[in-house]
Order: sequence, then structure tokens, then C-alpha cells
Amino acid sequence: MNKIVTLLFFISISNGLFSQTVDFTYQSITSSSESFCTPSVIRFTKITSGAPIGYVWTFGNNMGSNSENPTTTYTIAGTYTVRLIVIYKKLTVEISKNIIINPGVIAQIQYDRNNLCVPGVINFTANAGNNISSYEWDFGDNTAIASTTPSIGHNFGEYATYPISLKATAATGCSGQSFTSIKVERPVINATASPLTGCVPALIDFNSTVDAPPSSIVTNYTWNFDDGSGNISTTTPGTTHTYSATGNYGARLRITTNDGCTNEFVFNDLAFGKPPTNHIAYPKKTVVCGSESPEFVSKATNANKYFWDFGQGDTTSVTDTIIEHKFRTLGTKTITVTPLFNDCPGMPITFSIEVIGVISEFQYSNTCANTKRFTFNNISQGNQSTILWKFGDGSPESSASNVIHSYPDTGTFVTSLSISDNITGCADTFIRNIYTAYPSLVNPDSSICKNRNTVFTLPNNYNNPEALYTWNVVGQQIGPVDLLPLTVNANILGHFNDNYVVINNGPQYCPDTVRLLNNILVRGPQLAFSAPSEICLAKPYTITNSSTPYVPTDLINNWHWNYSITLEEDSVFQPQPHYFPYWGTFDVKLTAIDIKGCMDTLVKQVTVFDIPFLRSIPDVDTICQGQATTLISFHNDSIIWSPANWISCTTCDTVVVNPPVTTTYVVTATNRFNCSVTDSIEVLVYENFTASVTPSEKYICANESVQLEVGPKGKLISWSPPLGLSDSLSFNPVASPQQTTHYQVTLRDSVGCFSSTADVNVYVKSLPVVNAGPDKVLPFNSDFILSPLYSNNVSSYLWTPSALLNCNNCPSPSGIASTLKTYTITVTSDSGCVAKDIVNVLVECKGANLLLPTAFTPNRDNINDYYFPITRGIKRIVKFAIFSREGILVFESRNVMPNERNYGWDGKYRGLPQPASAYVYLLEAICDAGETLTTKGSFVLLR
Repeated sequence: MNKIVTLLFFISISNGLFSQTVDFTYQSITSSSESFCTPSVIRFTKITSGAPIGYVWTFGNNMGSNSENPTTTYTIAGTYTVRLIVIYKKLTVEISKNIIINPGVIAQIQYDRNNLCVPGVINFTANAGNNISSYEWDFGDNTAIASTTPSIGHNFGEYATYPISLKATAATGCSGQSFTSIKVERPVINATASPLTGCVPALIDFNSTVDAPPSSIVTNYTWNFDDGSGNISTTTPGTTHTYSATGNYGARLRITTNDGCTNEFVFNDLAFGKPPTNHIAYPKKTVVCGSESPEFVSKATNANKYFWDFGQGDTTSVTDTIIEHKFRTLGTKTITVTPLFNDCPGMPITFSIEVIGVISEFQYSNTCANTKRFTFNNISQGNQSTILWKFGDGSPESSASNVIHSYPDTGTFVTSLSISDNITGCADTFIRNIYTAYPSLVNPDSSICKNRNTVFTLPNNYNNPEALYTWNVVGQQIGPVDLLPLTVNANILGHFNDNYVVINNGPQYCPDTVRLLNNILVRGPQLAFSAPSEICLAKPYTITNSSTPYVPTDLINNWHWNYSITLEEDSVFQPQPHYFPYWGTFDVKLTAIDIKGCMDTLVKQVTVFDIPFLRSIPDVDTICQGQATTLISFHNDSIIWSPANWISCTTCDTVVVNPPVTTTYVVTATNRFNCSVTDSIEVLVYENFTASVTPSEKYICANESVQLEVGPKGKLISWSPPLGLSDSLSFNPVASPQQTTHYQVTLRDSVGCFSSTADVNVYVKSLPVVNAGPDKVLPFNSDFILSPLYSNNVSSYLWTPSALLNCNNCPSPSGIASTLKTYTITVTSDSGCVAKDIVNVLVECKGANLLLPTAFTPNRDNINDYYFPITRGIKRIVKFAIFSREGILVFESRNVMPNERNYGWDGKYRGLPQPASAYVYLLEAICDAGETLTTKGSFVLLR
């Protein structure tokens, strides 16, 4: 909590600086009313703008949460301040609200009694504290009453159990309920009598307990002993009574309470008698053979039961006067019988009989080497004059004392030992069943899918109903059991070539092992995959599937992964890493089906641990170099910051950092499950800098420009003055001042940490002045002199073109006007600045400058093959047309350069040579000076 308080203090300082809106609502999930009553479970629902990255709730009850919409429980009434901090990437916003939890109402029902033994009134009082505005009673008999007072009485009119409920509602709206029950029932009597039987006179102790309402007191106990003695009243719950006459009695007890309640208890039958008389007892035979069950007789007047003691711990009671008993040994036996009348004993009689002759008995067993061969040992008692063994298989009888006998392969053989005593004439026979068999173990499956059922049977089995079976089949041991046939789920893959069952017919038999003759292949997918048993939430759960078919050719063509979460499944051999949506324990199940249709499933459990809550702000912060800033991490577990440089604390939630350069601080939270999450904050450090401009100074001529370069880049920039600059916000402006100018550039970072200035001087040099004078229009082939006007600072001259001039570096060259020429004079000042001017020398525009031949010969001898004008002082031929004597236009060219034979006539019209004849031309031309000159004439085409 100390951490949270610290964080809240910091946030409260910065809360008003931001524009995100935060609110929350709350409602009770334990009550439908608008009142919040203890204990109250409240659900909070956040209302936020933007995209929060985390939440910190404190509920005022020493509890908190990082969920979006948490719940908490208030168990103590009071006013609680609920505070929500919503964390955004760069800020937190906080809101607080007070919630009032009213005291819950604990209602209790008090009454003057909770049991009635007769219908009547019970007075109730509601104990629910102060400030109760209403009481709602339900008495369980379709009677509901609303009251504003806590006391009320109610009449219960029938014997029954009534459920009672009370709802008490306080002025705050809080309510409490209480439940109880009221019984209207007669008192419950529990009574005993001792002894219940015996001889008269019999003194009997009677005792009773009565369960009655606390206010009901038993005032009278009325006893009726059912012997004619009448009703006897006592004020105590117990008494004694003497029964003097024999018989069966149904004694009764009736109680009465001070409020008139009654009930009756009936005792179990009491039976008393006198000792039976005239007792006689005797054996019907005094000498009996050991094979007999002799009869004995006992009779007595009034006896209704006889108790016999045959010696050797053999006793019994019967109501008949005749009884049979077989003795286990030979010799003299002493028998005692006692007659009883309602358990009142008469005179016992003792007598003896002689058990003579023989008692036949034998022991037997077979051997594992030969299960059909049995050894019989005679353990009979008495004089064995004759011995006769019968084996029940049709074989000869034997008279040997002990015998060894081999039985047929299969069957149930009744084997007996008969003994006779020639002296006494007694004989006895002892009989046992002997079982032999050649059972076989049968199973119809040579190949079976894992997890399918397979059935084992035992044809030709022993007929012994008491046999037990121990099964060792398809890799499993089952038993000993008496199951036959046996159905087994083949859940182990393998080639099983030793399937067998062990049959145990009893201790006299050697266990019989029966093996299956055929092998059984249990086939199917052999599932195996490795995956962590524990991971942290948000970490990938990576599975490595190493499953293979047990039979290599049984390709697995169907895979199904289930992660215990609806709709989260995969159907590939190797699934992609899986992300669990929440923490908990999950069953990861792989089911595979091969081409034989065999299916198997493997389940492994993974525990997904929750990850720590961690949210840090701001995600990016900006400081000036040399300054510090505060970083905040919201968390529930231990944290550590890295790097450890320029930070006030590496394990605190609120830290101060002052890195000299831009640094990303990473905070890692680790919980008790060793699960970690990280968050990071980038601290952008604006470093100090020095502005520079190149060149630092520059000389230019007037009307020239220079490009300036400023560094470092990436800053806010401004130039002063902006006059003469191509862009006053550029790092590389072009400076074109008209006069020498001092520029200053100022650089600032975007957050206002640092600024720097740099200066540059641009010196503007004056230009030389040159005036080449007016254009000259001269007769063809006449002389001229060029005489420009120059300023005093001209130091050199250059004329272009210079071919028709007598010099190219003199101030006043001369030349001859033969064609239009434009002359450029370039002068350089003593400071290196340059100026230029031009002058045109034109030839006069006269007809004499148009020369047209009087004839031409287009015979392809390259001499006079084209008819065209030869000109001087002509800039362009506008139109040149030739007509035949008939007035047909046979040639025309327009807007062509002069003196170009290729623009002349070749003597053809429409591709055909024209006859020798006279032709007329028409010529329109533009002179160098701009005038238009027109002329026409005739010429002769010669062939």
C-alpha cells in the first residue's frame, strides 16, 4: 500500500494537465436493492476515453486490483474512498468517489418457548438492533404478518412442525432474515423395563425419560402393569413392580404435564413364568454310528423353549421337543438339555450316547507334472474293516488305504471313500467332485486397435464353479477373478506372443496354465509429445510432437489437438506455438487416427501461471541535457530497472533519471512463479549544440547568388534578415542580396532546450558597365567599326564571334558587313565582375540582294540541278513559287532558310520531269532588318 500511496501523490500533481476522461460506476452483486449493506460485494465498471494500458484500483478497505472491472467485499460499515488510476502511454488520470456501506441487519428470533405439547400461543420478539422500520413474519401456517414493532404473538392450532421466518428492514434499506422452527407435538417418552423375562415372582425396574418443552413439567406418571393391579400414579419417572403370576404382559406408561399435555408409552412384551415341571429327556438311540444324525427328545410341562448343549461348544435353542444332531468325532458324548418357560429354567437333564463305527473323510491333491493324477489320503476315524474307493470314471474300485488315481482328460468325477466297520456294522461314505480338463485359450483377434475390446474364451474348461482365473493377456494381468469369458480393453501397444490364463481350482489342485496359440498385435498411433508442464501467461506453449505409428506402414492421417478451451484446436502433426488466454491448469489432449481407423489419445497437463501486472509511464519522455525526469512503474511484484546508469534507484517504482544521451530504460517485474514482464520508457535527451554556417563570408557580384549551408540539421531555424534569401526557414537557402548584407541564423531544438546562432557576411561587388551602341544597317560588303561605351572599372574585353572582326579583346574592333551578325561584348571589372551587351550588324534590305538565275539544267550532273534564290541580308524565305506558262503551280516552298538548294525546284512536277520551257517565279522574303521584300520574274528550264 505504501507504493500505491506514493504513486497517487505523484499523479495528483499531474492529473489536471491532460484531456482524457475517466469515470466509474458501481453496483452490488449480493443485493438487488440500491442499498449497500455489510457484507456487500461491489462490482466496479470503468468508463474511460482513449486507449488505457492499465488500471490501479484502491477500494479503501486495504484491498486493490489491476482489473478493468473488479469486485471487492466490504465487511465493515463505513464510508470508503474508492480511487481509480487509469494509466495511459504518457499519463495517468485519477478519479475518486466515496461509497457508503451501511450496517447489515442481523435478525434474530426470540420466543418464550419453541415447543408446545398442545396447540396454543407462542410470543415472539425480533432482535435486530435499532433503526428497524418494519418486521415481516411468516409463521409457516399460511399466516404472514407485517409489523412495525418487534413483538408479536401467534396461535398455533394443530400438531405439526412450523417453519418460522423473520425479515427485519432498517431505514437504510438493509435487511436481515432469520429462520427457526416451532414444534407442536406431544411429549416424547422413552422407557425401559428390566428384566423382560424370568421367573415369578419377578421384581421389574421401570424407568422413563420424557422429552417435553422446557416450560412443560411432567406432573404425573400413571403406570399400568397389565396384571390387574390397576393404575398406579407417581411423581417420579421410575418405579418397581413385582409380577407374581406367569404370563405375557403389555405394560403402559401415561404421563401428564403441568400444561395438560399427555402421551403414552407401551413396553415390549414382558414374559414371566415358573420353572417347567415333569421334565423328561432322552436319546432315541443311545448308540449310533458316526454316519448318523441321531434324534433327541425333551419334554416338560409349561416349557416353551429348550436349551441343548452337545459338548465341544455345540449349543442351540429350539421350541420343538425333538432335535437332530450329527457329531464330528467318535466316542461317548454327554448331552444336557434345560427346559424354559418364559426363560424361567426348569430342572436340566443330562445323558450320554456312544458314537461308534467310522467317520469317513479323505484329503486329495494332484501334481503340476500331471494334472489328471491325484493322490488320495484316507483320514477317516474308527475301525476300517473295509475300504472302498470309487472314482466315478468307470475305472476299477480300490480298497487301499491311500490311493493314486489318474482320471480321464476331461470331466467331473464323483469320487467317494466308503468305510465299514465289521465289528459295529457301521459304515460311512465321504464324497467329493474331481475336475479334469484340457482347456484351450481362444481369441479371435490377431490384430486389434489399441483401446478396443477383445474377448478371451476357454473352451473345454473345467466345470468347477469355484475356480478362479488369473489372466495375463495383451500386456495386462487381471485377477484372480471368476470372470469367464474375459473382455479386455487392449490399451498397450505391442506384439503379444505370450498370452495365457492360470486356472486355480482350489488348494487341492495344481494351477493350470493355458496359453493362447496365436499372437496378438495391438496397433495404433504411438503417441508422444514433449511440452513444458509450467509456463507463464503470454509465453508460447511450444509442443514437439514425436508420435509415430506403432506399425510403420499404418500412417497417421488425422491429428487433433485440444487445449481445454472451446474453439482452440489444431489439426496438424506439429501445431504452432499456442497462447493460453488466461492462467490456470489445462489438459492438452492429442488424439490421432491412423489409416486403419485406430485411434488413441494422450493427455498432458500444463499449469499456466499469471504474469505480473506492470504498466509504466510515460512511454516516451523528453528532457534537456543536464536535466532530470521522473519515471513511474505500476506493479504488484518486485521490479528492477536497467540500465543502472543515471537512475536514482533500480528497484523503486518511482525513479529519477538524468541521462546525458537518449536512453531507453527497461523495467522488469518478476512474480513468485518466476514469470516476468517488461516495459520500457524512452527518454529523449536534447543535447546542446553549436550552429555553423558555410561559407562564413562570401563575395558576389551584383545580381549573383550564393548557397549557404547551416548545421546541425533537424532544428528549428530562422534567418535575419530574410531579405535576399530564397527561403528564410531553410538549412541551405540561396542568398541573392542587392547589397552587402550581414545574415544571422538562429537554431533551436523543438522542445526549447537549447539555441545557437551563427553569422555570415555576403559582400556584393559592383558590376562593370558596357553599352555596345545601336545596331548597324550597312550595305553589303561595307566596312564598320564597333565603339561601345565602357565604365572606368573595365579591365578586359572579349568579343564573340570574332571571325569577321579584326580583334576580339580590344575595346573597338572593325569588320566587313557581309551577313547578319550579332556581336557580344563581355567586359570584366577590376574586381572580377562581368557585364555583357550585344550589337547587331545587318545588311541593307535591297532587291539587288536577291539573285535568281535566268536558267537552270536539272540533268543530275550536280551543276545547276536546282533552281533557288541566292540572297544577302535575307533572314527567311516566306514563299517561293514557280508556275508554268499555263499558270500551273509546279513548285512551292514556304518558310525556309535562304541559300539552301535542297529547298529549290528539281524540275519535276508530280514526280515527272517538266519540259524545257519558260517558267515564272514569285518570291517573298524577310530581311535581316525585318522588312518584307517581294519580287517576281521568269527563267528557262533547259534540257
